[in-house]
Formats: sequence, structure tokens, C-alpha cells
Amino acid sequence: MKFDARRALHESEERFRALATATSDVIYRMNPDWTEMRHLEGREFIVNTLAPEKHWMERYIHPDDREDVKAAIAASIRDKKLFELEHRVVRVDGTLGWTHSRAVPMISPEGDILEWIGMASDVTARRQAQETLLTQRRLYEAILTNTPDLAYVWGRDHRFLYANEGLLKMWGRTWDEAIGKNCLELGYEPWHAEMHDREIDQVAATKLPVRGQVPFNGTFGPRMYDYVLVPVFGENGDVVAIAGTTRDVTDLKQLESSLREADRRKDEFLATLAHELRNPLAPIRNAVHFMKLHKLPDEELNGAREIIDRQVQHMVRLVEDLLDVSRITLGQVTLRSDRLTLRRALEDALDAIAPAALAAGHELDVKLPPPEIEIAGDATRISQIFQNLLDNAIKYTPQGGQIVLRAERVEGHVRVSVRDSGIGIPAERQARIFDLFTRVHPNEGIKTSGLGIGLSLARQLVELHGGRIEVASEGADRGSEFTVYLPAAPPRDAVEPAPAPKAPMDGGTRRVLVVDDNRDAADSLAMILEMSGTEVAVAYDGAQALVLLEEEEPDVVLMDIGMPGMDGYEVARRIRSTPGGDRFHLVALTGWGQADDKERALATGFDEHITKPVDPAVLAELLASNGRRASP
Repeated sequence: MKFDARRALHESEERFRALATATSDVIYRMNPDWTEMRHLEGREFIVNTLAPEKHWMERYIHPDDREDVKAAIAASIRDKKLFELEHRVVRVDGTLGWTHSRAVPMISPEGDILEWIGMASDVTARRQAQETLLTQRRLYEAILTNTPDLAYVWGRDHRFLYANEGLLKMWGRTWDEAIGKNCLELGYEPWHAEMHDREIDQVAATKLPVRGQVPFNGTFGPRMYDYVLVPVFGENGDVVAIAGTTRDVTDLKQLESSLREADRRKDEFLATLAHELRNPLAPIRNAVHFMKLHKLPDEELNGAREIIDRQVQHMVRLVEDLLDVSRITLGQVTLRSDRLTLRRALEDALDAIAPAALAAGHELDVKLPPPEIEIAGDATRISQIFQNLLDNAIKYTPQGGQIVLRAERVEGHVRVSVRDSGIGIPAERQARIFDLFTRVHPNEGIKTSGLGIGLSLARQLVELHGGRIEVASEGADRGSEFTVYLPAAPPRDAVEPAPAPKAPMDGGTRRVLVVDDNRDAADSLAMILEMSGTEVAVAYDGAQALVLLEEEEPDVVLMDIGMPGMDGYEVARRIRSTPGGDRFHLVALTGWGQADDKERALATGFDEHITKPVDPAVLAELLASNGRRASP
């Protein structure tokens, strides 16, 4: 019996050695309570133990994993069952590795644990791959969770395999509520769900992406979405899933719509501008032709002149309104801070629109405020606000209508309303009525003019003065009412002294040099000046201007800027650089009227800057104050 036992033990040990030799895994033996490692075949993974090792835990097991290993050992000893754990170990080269360890107890006939036989696999590469995959998954999940786009994956059966956080929020569902369901089960309308089902099948069949746009009413409300679906390939090249991303393009679509509308309004504006500029040119041309063909008596000649003057003023106002809009948009408007009566501002506006109101046969119902109501602001711009509102009422009210003007003080503000009996404003147009180039298209039988900038300009000027403007209309053919609120001026602390009257201008003669490459402009301006008793010399380019400057010794030089060759800036610089050049009063007379144009003119030597076409009255005042020399 002893021989048989020894033989059995020998055979068992031989089988163990054979197993240890045949396997690529680490083989180990432990005493019953794991306090001693009896044998270890390390396989170049961990250091071999040729003799019993009591400190194997400290030698092989990573410090952070020792408590877990001890707990698993204790449970296995208690239950006399399999030990199994994945943990970190110190490898032969001193680096950290991972092992999957399994050990079974060898039980005696009496039920006692004799020893433990274990096998440990080197799973370092697998764990590193898992860590890499986990890191990548966290990275992708972070990207997909925080992207504004919606990301998702469908299976070939049309059911969702993945949906990012944004998509779950749009559905109003949790992951468990959404994954595994198809579009119809998630609340998509039947046509929408069927469309995506067809697209999934198309991508799977063609292996090509599909792109589209679709409206969807989710928890974010009705929105427009742009999406792309792409195939996900398996190892054999078959399509195993369909991935997609969807982007909310609602704002982009609205922007595109706004740009199309702006482009349409631009085209309409340009057509209207051409029409508005042609309108005054026709009577001007007719009046000039009439003056050429006939020797007219003074009365008819004056009538023709009035036509020309009236139409020129109309063209000037069109251009000035356009420039005002540009200046305000660019922040280049400087407002005066005058103290003026509201009554005077309204009277100026009424005087300006009176001829148009009379021609249209409108009844003006006006109630002016008392003289003591004052406002602070730019007198010209304040009057321009009310003139634009009254002009708008005249244009959009059929012949023989009524226009009502009311003004009063309300607490710390003045309130001015202009109400008409005109064509009214549809409710859907009222929110945009103050937009640039917006015009309400009238009914048949009423003809309007204008560029659609008057109301926009009025609103911007009101806001620059710290006020607001409102519109009200009950709809088509029900008239309109525009109400302006402006801050009222504080009460006067004392009566301001009246300005001293200007001293009368001395008599004398003037000598002016006109410089302009536009011969008609130069000659016509010279004629106006000569009719007022001014001595005038004319130059049609910069070089000629420098010659005449020495010959004529003018008091004032009225010079265009944009001349070919030597422009007005260069002429001014040359004049100022010559001895005695500072004695001439240089006036830039130009079509360039922005604030930086004026600054540049003054910086290059001009004394003043006037925008064409110049008002003869302004020109006369300029010459009177700067160009009068003593009579001989």
C-alpha cells in the first residue's frame, strides 16, 4: 500500500510537471491557507519560485490590489471553492502586468484542504487593449455628448443601437426607453419613419451615404434638420449597421430666407431708386427744352425755373436720406444738443410737407402744443423725423384723405402722433415696417413714391435722441398711426438771454476761383456767382487752378475733390506749401459727404467742406463771411 501511495504521488507530480511544461500559462501551488507559495513556474511573466516563498504577496502582487486578492482568497478558503480573480502583478522586467488567476482546492477524504493548484494567464495585452478601447470610448462619448449635432446608429432591422445625449433630449427619452426601438415606436410620424426605413435599406444595399433635410417637431419645438447616413462595415465588407448625424439648421434656413428677402428688397430698392431719380429728371429736361425753344416772358420763365428747382430739391433729398441712413448705420452722425420748442419743430415739418398735402387734397387736422413745451436735440433732425412721418401719411393716403397731428407732454416725455385715413398696414407687415427699404404696396388707384427709407430713418433718429416710435393699424384700408415719444427738456432755470443780432455785412467786392473738371458744374456755378456781383475765374483742372491762383489772387477757392490727374487734395497741399498760401480761403465743394471725407479735406488744407449740390443761400452766406474785400 505504501508503494502504491508513493507511486500515485509520483504520477501526480509527473502529471503536474507535464501540465506545467505543456501550458504557456503560469502554474503555481499554494499551501491550504495561502501563506506559502510552494511552487511557481513563471514562464518569463513573473519570477520563478523554486523554493517555498512566504512573501509572495509582497513580491508579486501590486500594492493597490492586495486587499482584493486577500478578500478573494478568504472567500475561497471559507467556501472551499474555486479562487478566481483578475489583478495586477509585478512582471519579470519590473513593469506592471495583468493576470487572470484561477486556483482549485485539493480536498482530502476528510474534507480538509490539502493545497491549491492554480494557473495564471498573462492578460496584460488584453487589459491594455481594453483600456485603450475604454479611453477611446470615453473620448468619443464626450465628443458625441457635447456636440450640438445628433448622433445615432441603426441596425439593419431599423432599430436604434445608439443615440447620443442630444438626440435622447430631443426625443424626451432615456437610453433604456429609446434603444432597441424604431422611429415609429419613438413617435415619428408614419411618413417620416417610413422615409428613414427606406434610406436605411438604401444605404445597406448601395453601401453609399444618403443625405437629406427634414422637419421634426420634438421637445425643442418645430425645427429643420440636415442629416447624413453612412454605412458601417463589418470585417467581411458587409454593412452591419447604419450611422448618422443630424444638425439643426433652422437658424441657417431662417438666415437664408432673410438673405433672400434682403436680396429681393435690394433689387426692388434699386428699381425704385432708378424710377425715383428718373421722375424729377423728366420735368427738368422738359423745362430746359421749353426754355430753349421759346423766348419766354418772365412769368413763364420763373415757372420753368421753379420746376427745375423743385425737382432738384427732390433729388437732393433722396440722396441725403440715403446718406443719412448710411451715416447712422456707420455711427457717423453727430447730433447737436439744442433746446427747442416742440411747436417750432412741428411747424417746420408742416411747412415742408404743405405743398404735397395740398396737391393730394388732404385735410390736415393739426393741434400744436403750447410754446412752453420744449425738447433737447438736433433741431434739423427732430424736424426731419416729423416730416418723414407726415410725408409717409401723405403718400399712403388716397386723394382727399385726412391726416391728424397731435402733440402733448406726458410726464417726462412729449408724445407726437400722426394718424391718417390711408391704406393701412397688414398685421404681418407691421413688425418690419421700420426695416430699411420696406414699402407697403398700395391698392390699385393709388400711386406712391419713395425708396422705403423714410420710416427707417425716422426710427433711427428717434432712438438716437433717446426716444421710441410705435405703429398701430387695424389692417388694410383702416389707416395707420405712428406715435413718437421723445424726452422732454427740463424746465428752464432762468431766461436765457437772446443772442445778439449779427452785425450787417460791409460792402465790397468778392473774387472767387471755381475749380471743377465738370465744365457744366463749374460754368453754372460761375454764372450764379457773377449774377450776385462776384468776380469769378474758372479752372477745369488742378494745374490750371494753380496758374489762375497766382494771376487772379482770389479771396475764396471753391474746388472739387475728385478731379483726374491732380485731385483737389493735392492742389490744396500745394497751395498751402507755397509762401503766402495760407491767405486763400479754400472750400472743398464735393459729392463726398461722409465725416471722414470732411476730416481728410480739413487735414489737407481746406478751410471748409460743403457737399454738392450747394444751396445758393449757403454759398452766399459763406462768401459774405469769408470772401468780402474792401471796395476801392
